Amino acid sequence: MTPIIDTWYDVYAHALFGRSVRSALVYDLLYKAVGATLLAPLGAWVLQRLINTSGAVSVTNEAIAGFLVSLPGLAFVLLTAALGLTSFYAELAGLMHIAAGAGRGRPVSWRDALATALAALPRLLQLALWQAGILLAWLLPLAAVAVGVYQGLLGAHDINWYLAERPPAFLVALGIGAVLALAALVILLRYLIAWALAVPLCLYAGGPDGGDIGQGRRSEGRRGREALRRSAELLRGRRWRAFRVVVLNPLLALAVSALVLWLADAALGLLLRPIDGARALVVATALAVVLLAALAVLLSFFVMAVLAVSIMHLYLSVMDLDGLPDERWRTAARTASVPRWVIAGVLLLLVLSAGALAALTLSDLKLGRQTLVTAHRGSSAVAPENTLAALYQASADGADFAEIDVQETADGALVLLHDQDLMRVAGIATNIWDAKLADLRMVDVGSRVGPEFAGERIPTLDEALTAAGRLGLNIELKYNGHDQRLAERVVEAVQSADCIQRCIITSLNSDGLARVRELAPGIRIGQILTVALGDPRGLDIDLLSMNQAQVTPAVVRANRRAGLRTHVWTVDREVDMARMLDYGVDNIITNRPGALRAIIDARAGLADGELLLLALGRKLRE
Repeated sequence: MTPIIDTWYDVYAHALFGRSVRSALVYDLLYKAVGATLLAPLGAWVLQRLINTSGAVSVTNEAIAGFLVSLPGLAFVLLTAALGLTSFYAELAGLMHIAAGAGRGRPVSWRDALATALAALPRLLQLALWQAGILLAWLLPLAAVAVGVYQGLLGAHDINWYLAERPPAFLVALGIGAVLALAALVILLRYLIAWALAVPLCLYAGGPDGGDIGQGRRSEGRRGREALRRSAELLRGRRWRAFRVVVLNPLLALAVSALVLWLADAALGLLLRPIDGARALVVATALAVVLLAALAVLLSFFVMAVLAVSIMHLYLSVMDLDGLPDERWRTAARTASVPRWVIAGVLLLLVLSAGALAALTLSDLKLGRQTLVTAHRGSSAVAPENTLAALYQASADGADFAEIDVQETADGALVLLHDQDLMRVAGIATNIWDAKLADLRMVDVGSRVGPEFAGERIPTLDEALTAAGRLGLNIELKYNGHDQRLAERVVEAVQSADCIQRCIITSLNSDGLARVRELAPGIRIGQILTVALGDPRGLDIDLLSMNQAQVTPAVVRANRRAGLRTHVWTVDREVDMARMLDYGVDNIITNRPGALRAIIDARAGLADGELLLLALGRKLRE
């Protein structure tokens, strides 16, 4: 077995340095550009057409789960995985072709590498489809077991109670989930190691005796299923070697790259901190961002190159070849000639496109000038959530809105409560749809928060509308699978209180929102998103209420162009508040409205240029 130090010397010194490195770097950059401008949009279009066959936008966990277990949903998962793998393999194939050429003493131009990789796309797609299908067949039963464990152990009460209290059943479910995750990891590693040679086998003809040469089109490389089978045969008894070369090697390169990028980020941050003066800081920040971006691109190329040459090294050593034979090279290699004026034109087009995109981005940037503050369930970091005390505290903290959760009792009353039962807020295992209002009035939901809130009760929506005063209310419809006339009753309450202009109605349930729109077109409505399949911007709504992990400047701009406002939840860290303000979101939902109001007030005296500077340099200076 070749020592690891020999692998580093033979492979990296041979393929990553010398005349090949420039071709490999140019190829990698151009392939990423082609992928971003052609392959990714094409794949997204195909997947969007498939999603549309479901007939509706899926925005709730239940709806998405229902879609994913349908035939279109399974096809969506399969194609999503396959298209992602195909793009990754095509990038890898070009770098492996350059590495193979370096090993033969024949440098490969980036044009030829790109042509060879694109010519191999049909075979790589077939390979990726087989891989995704096999892995899906193994992982689906594990997912089914996980769903069964969740329903069996965590289905008795609201999930928020389990997360807060962590009873034995929760810990058992967590342990079983860890075992299932470990089993999934073992399955993935086992197959990915067995398939380590599949990509070069798709590029170049297969057997060690060159037996595929001269057999027509098959000599261009093995097809998907055949490449998987042949790779497993070749690596039988060599799995540890394959793991060491094509897993540990790239992981080491990835760790080194991450460390270098972290050190560079820290060093630039230290250099920026003592700089004083807006103009000097703008220039320094711009240079730092450019340097970090260039370094990230180089390190990304380094990791991909290490993986590519590691696989080629394993392929040649397992096939007992000193270098790729001429026959195999000729059957796989493609040549391409791109005139210089075409390259110059493409570069000019990229520069112009980047300038236009930058201008469009800056013209659409709001920088948090009009961002409103919503207290999540009232000021729930201080007062008991969804109570009148929380509403009073939200007003004192300077919030513009308070978000409240509303659901129906057994006798049709509208009460403020987030969970489906009282376990988390009062330690009582009573479902709201089984309780009457008079029974809920007896429950103390304040003592658990603090003695000063002892005796705090669950309020009705009518009481909340009266107590809100100047506060706007974001009323979330909570169905929990039990609906009598929730949308109708909430609309009636809002209209009776004459609060249409200062109320927003939101929900995960798109049918409930459609009913609100039908009953009262003047009330603003918003779709709450955790995850979504399809484009929710096509719904008849006024805003999207999104998890902060989903929100980027591009998402905010896309929402705004669709005529939708962007509300973001639940943002409690000050660094996240500042970032959302930088993105220009319309409304931030937080448990700490006082802290958010202080940040907004502090930014009010800054010019747009200073706010833009803060947005650019935030990550470096933190």
